[in-house]
Amino acid sequence: MREAADVFISYSREDQDKVTALAEKLRASGVAVWMDVGGIDAATMWSEEIVNALDGAKVLLLMVTPSAVNSHNVAKEVILTSERKGHILPVHLEPTQIPAGLKYQLAGIQHIEYFQGDPEENVRVIVRSLERIGVAVKQAAPAARAEAPSVQAVAPSPPEADHAIEPGALAVLPFHNISPDEETDYFSDGLTEELIARLSLVSEIDLISRWASTQYKDTKQDIRAIGKELGARYVVGGSVRRFRESVRITVQLVDAATNRQLWGNTYKGMLDDIFDIQEQVAKQIVEALKLRLSFAEEVSLTKRQTVNANAYDLYLRGQDYLYRLTKRSVEYAIQLFEKAIELDPRYAAAYAACSSAYGQMYQYFSRKEEYRTKAQELSFKALMYDNNLPEAYTAMGLSYFSWGKFDEAAESGRKAIELNPDDFIAHWILSRIHLTLGNAKEAAELCRRVIELKPRFYVAYKDLRMALQVMGEMEEADALAIKLADDVLPTYLLQNPDDSRARMFYAISLVELGRRDDAIEEGSTALEMSPGDSVMLYNGACLYAQLGEIRKAVDALRQAIAGGTDIPGWTKNDPDLDPLREDPEFIALTGG
Repeated sequence: MREAADVFISYSREDQDKVTALAEKLRASGVAVWMDVGGIDAATMWSEEIVNALDGAKVLLLMVTPSAVNSHNVAKEVILTSERKGHILPVHLEPTQIPAGLKYQLAGIQHIEYFQGDPEENVRVIVRSLERIGVAVKQAAPAARAEAPSVQAVAPSPPEADHAIEPGALAVLPFHNISPDEETDYFSDGLTEELIARLSLVSEIDLISRWASTQYKDTKQDIRAIGKELGARYVVGGSVRRFRESVRITVQLVDAATNRQLWGNTYKGMLDDIFDIQEQVAKQIVEALKLRLSFAEEVSLTKRQTVNANAYDLYLRGQDYLYRLTKRSVEYAIQLFEKAIELDPRYAAAYAACSSAYGQMYQYFSRKEEYRTKAQELSFKALMYDNNLPEAYTAMGLSYFSWGKFDEAAESGRKAIELNPDDFIAHWILSRIHLTLGNAKEAAELCRRVIELKPRFYVAYKDLRMALQVMGEMEEADALAIKLADDVLPTYLLQNPDDSRARMFYAISLVELGRRDDAIEEGSTALEMSPGDSVMLYNGACLYAQLGEIRKAVDALRQAIAGGTDIPGWTKNDPDLDPLREDPEFIALTGG
């Protein structure tokens, strides 16, 4: 009997030639596959060898064709795998309609259309998908080398000893996650941001904004084109593979102008080794660029926010959830940050992040007094443990803003930007302060900077439009409304369907485009998702005002103000409420 392999290929005998050819390509890529090349319709064969192979396999690789989906044996293999909650990866060799008998088992499973595009690239996609599920690739192969195509496509020729490094900006591309578990994207993203933060401390490095680099995550674009688009002479990239407590990180530094690798290395270790690896990577990049560090910079490169690897991992997980900006995600982020603080009570970055999370809860979802109190307390603790941490000043700025202390909030925000010019939240806080005080021009400039730093931060588009309306720049404001309704918000809601606040903003944008029925439907859904939420009631008042439902708008606003949502000055300057300005009840409620 043949030994079982990680991958069991399920197919129809009518497709044997094409399936065999694909199986050989997978084997050549280092994937151990099992397929029956005998009589797969024979009952004795199916009941013994095939069942054993299925039991020993990690993945059922389903070769989808019209003949395969109508094969009784293929159906049995799919059903058996589904019943034991095994992994199924459908590969469509031909355009095929899935019959009713298999729809349940295959529902919601992502498939690969092998019949379209470049066959060799499709093989690499299959291998990457199998690796993510947990299949081990046992030998170096084209698919494995393509895991970080933006950097690893460069020929690994070492630089000559006397090669002079020319001046130029440096970009760090998002590390590619090749871990078996897709949920570890937060880890590779966190390592990318940590490397950028460390390199930003070196005065001789002209570093491209991390937000500008983020758009190239998982890109297959040519390295020279990326460098040209970013204005970067040098590009750092690589891959991260994490399995439980073990990590493997591959990093390369490339001269984008010559397409030549200047330096590269692979680091292997356990999670506890991650801080040593981060220091080594940063130092070796500096050495490869032949830069000289001051004593302060040398110390900064070795600075650690925590020495507890588990606390660090929890912090990275929390950061991943924090800016999804849904109530559930922010609540989960708070839990993760608080656990990180429990593991390391001196972890300044975790205090700052937890403060920001509580600040977001107060700003976006509920005006509970405890939220802004916790936000302030945690920001003070963050600064107590690290008074040069930009995130701590950002958190403090958000906290002061929640209390209506605009001078203190602005001072904190400016300090955060001084320490980290790419801090989009600090810029956004300052923009909101200016909006509240009626300084529309200054607010608009800051909102544009926020959008430049974080293009998918939809709140900044809404605030920019508000500033433009106050300034009387209606043509640009209307164009922004179209962008919000047709692009920014629909894209965001596809990824975050439970974000009631974004859905309400979407409803208001639809009203402004004349899509009244769609706006009412979206607004009603948003209110149903957050019953009694005072922040949502304020946004509902804006929607009703735009719909001309004056009594509903005033009633919703009354409930919102009773719940504590009205930051001083905001209601006075919010153009969404303009239809209410002459209403006596509104005047009495807001003082004009």
